[in-house]
Amino acid sequence: MHAMNHVSHLDLASQESHRRFALPPVHLFWGGEPPNQRIYYYHYLLLFNEIKNRPKRDLPALTTQEWRSILGNTYWKKQWPQNDGNNLSAFDPNVFWKYGGTLLFGDERSADVTAGRYNPTSQLSCRCGVQLATADDTDIRQVVLYYLNSFHVYEEIREMERHQFPTTFEKRWKDQKLLVNEVVEMCNPSGGGVNPDFFCNEKVWGSWVQAVRGVVADWNGFEHWDWGSFSGVRTMGINELSGPDCHRFTVRLLAFFIHSFVTRLGYYPSPLLRPPTLAAHSCTDHAKKFGNALIALPFPSSSRQS
Repeated sequence: MHAMNHVSHLDLASQESHRRFALPPVHLFWGGEPPNQRIYYYHYLLLFNEIKNRPKRDLPALTTQEWRSILGNTYWKKQWPQNDGNNLSAFDPNVFWKYGGTLLFGDERSADVTAGRYNPTSQLSCRCGVQLATADDTDIRQVVLYYLNSFHVYEEIREMERHQFPTTFEKRWKDQKLLVNEVVEMCNPSGGGVNPDFFCNEKVWGSWVQAVRGVVADWNGFEHWDWGSFSGVRTMGINELSGPDCHRFTVRLLAFFIHSFVTRLGYYPSPLLRPPTLAAHSCTDHAKKFGNALIALPFPSSSRQS
């Protein structure tokens, strides 16, 4: 894209340090052998709340390889007690998390898990338990990838805010995160649910574009960005734009969004995706009942302590 000035992130990001991720990288779920993919989805769903809430607990971000070991069995087998120092005792994949793991849980919570004082597992939105077969459901996989991507968007914007406003971040983020939620969820502002005609509904689309502008309006370079024929973009009435103009402004706005990440943090941001129609992690029996309900987060497990 011309507005991007053909900037290559490979020329900007350090080649000596690996990027760390607050959450599992989405691409880990794309490839690999089917048995490994199945395990990845199963582990993610079963430990959903622990994984999702790691950033809130200020636990360190992890490398791609570390997340790969957590989503697979590699890391958990290392946590399993050894019989003689050489051979691992029988590893039980059904309770792979039984002996904790500081890499995911942190020191204190890992000790509680190992001692049986804390149950780290989560349930599906319908309150059913996660089964290995659940990971084979293509609808659930679609929802997993959508929400994981949206969580990454949220954390990436938070990283950008902290990077650009280090002294005022905490106070600023209290207001910004409300706008970020609007950007990530792409809801119908009048109905509060998933809108299948999102890009055909000018009111819904315009509201979303306003939220995106609100998020980036104070970012460095916004005032001097190439907005083409648009002027006064900070206060311009989005809903007053014609359909074609709204299209053009959206493209320039998203170009600025991407350019900010590439030039300042050295990576392309996660894409902004419209929610799938099936918007909850529900088992097959409950999919029809819960499938069209927009739930921002799957319900937390009801058995947090044991």
